[in-house]
Amino acid sequence: MGKKGTKRKSHRLYAFVVLLLAAAILALGVLILFYVQEIEVDGNEYCTDQQIVDTVKNDKYSINTLYILAKYAVGKGESLPCLDSIKVSLKAPWALKVKVEEKPIVGYVENEDHYAYFDQEGMVVSESTALIEGLPCIEGISMKDIKLYGQLESEDSKIFQEILEASQEVVKYELNVDRIVCKGDEIYLYIGKVYVNLGNKVSSSQVAQVPPILEKLGDQEGTLHLENYSESSGTITFDIGEIPQ
Repeated sequence: MGKKGTKRKSHRLYAFVVLLLAAAILALGVLILFYVQEIEVDGNEYCTDQQIVDTVKNDKYSINTLYILAKYAVGKGESLPCLDSIKVSLKAPWALKVKVEEKPIVGYVENEDHYAYFDQEGMVVSESTALIEGLPCIEGISMKDIKLYGQLESEDSKIFQEILEASQEVVKYELNVDRIVCKGDEIYLYIGKVYVNLGNKVSSSQVAQVPPILEKLGDQEGTLHLENYSESSGTITFDIGEIPQ
């Protein structure tokens, strides 16, 4: 009985060691197979690939694709302030695909030797020395402490909120605006040779009038007065040759 009992113990110990080794080999295989070797980034225009990769691999355990996948699956993954969404999927055991959706840029301000691009909430989502074509430049109002991912602030917060509203409406109606200029307490849209006066209170109904009027104006230069326009009062005038001073 003593020998049989010793054999059983020996067999159990042997089985345990085999299982332990198998588990260790399996764990090592998982670590090697799912070691991050490639991260493909898609959907970004102004955020760099490196910014997004660094965000995804933001802790010491993010060398494993399964760990990163699980982290984002349970909502514990990091994002960037300039992103509306970030989704991570497995492309191969050693490769990830990161799909992002950036916050739309509605305009920019010049800040010393570079441009500060902001979203519809007035947050600076990107800074660059490169000019992105097709976006309006904000002029005629001073900004305080411009920094990446910071909120744009002005001493005249009321008029700045109206400028933000104008920026959003410009994007909504797909207007090719060169500049949004504050002159006194009035806001102008500079569209080629046409200067649109929106007054000091911007509304969607105002800006909605601009596209069809531009088609009728052709190459004429002057100021389009919408400062007194409202849904109840359709006062619109165009002064040929008038340039805002």
